[in-house]
Amino acid sequence: MDETDQAIVRLLQRDGRLGHREIAEAVGLSRSAAAGRVQRLIETGQVVVRGVVHPAVLGRGSLAHVGLVVRGSAVAVAAEVAERDDTPFVSLASGRHGVLAEVRTSSPLAVDRAIAELRSLPGVQGVDTLSYVEVMRDVAGPVGDVVHQIDAVDVALLGVLQRDGRASYVDLARHVRLTPAGVRRRVIRLLESQVVHIGALVRQPGLDGQAALGMGLRLGGDSSDALERVLAVPQVSFLARTLGRFDVLVTLRAYDPADLLEGLEQIREVPGVNETECWTHLRVVKETYASEGLAV
Repeated sequence: MDETDQAIVRLLQRDGRLGHREIAEAVGLSRSAAAGRVQRLIETGQVVVRGVVHPAVLGRGSLAHVGLVVRGSAVAVAAEVAERDDTPFVSLASGRHGVLAEVRTSSPLAVDRAIAELRSLPGVQGVDTLSYVEVMRDVAGPVGDVVHQIDAVDVALLGVLQRDGRASYVDLARHVRLTPAGVRRRVIRLLESQVVHIGALVRQPGLDGQAALGMGLRLGGDSSDALERVLAVPQVSFLARTLGRFDVLVTLRAYDPADLLEGLEQIREVPGVNETECWTHLRVVKETYASEGLAV
């Protein structure tokens, strides 16, 4: 990716349905040139634009970050973990934990069962778990509370948007047998109520020039100001308050290693951040947040 591609991806991460005209104006291209770049990024598989439904809507409101201590091949263990339907994210990482995963389930007891099953996998020597208290930023999915009640038409729309976040209103209308204007109103309502976030997911950090760095933070005193300062760091793509060995879990993403280092240094200098521990996501094995479990 060149700098223009990177700028387009950042725009699509915030709003995956952004029009070609708006993209062109933001990056200084013609509409046709912007459309060509978006099409190339999607067709080559470097980027996918999909709707990610709020975990609570899916009945999977209990989330945890799991680090697996592996003896032998971490690749083999990651492949087994990725087969589970309750692990939307799995990566091979540097550091103590050769495999990292996110678990999304219906309850804390279900998380406990999932951890027990992961602990019993061949090659797994230990499991460290962080329970999410609150997700404050997620480039892939919506955050906050959900108050909007979905109906059968919303479910149908969400099913399509999970597969193709840039599906046209005409195509969506044909699928649910409404007018394009009616579908547009529903999609906007689903977005504004945090039921779904539609954005770009970059495939294989590292192969496209993007690096992903994980951080665990231990805070001291009143953490509210420290959290706001960390959230203000541009490279932060994910932040969750957690229970466990860390108070906060952070992911930084950048295309330039110098930018990644700059973000890391900014977080280290935040008053109230007492300790940091870092690891690199070397290869993303699985990153899919689609679910067939939508129901009203």
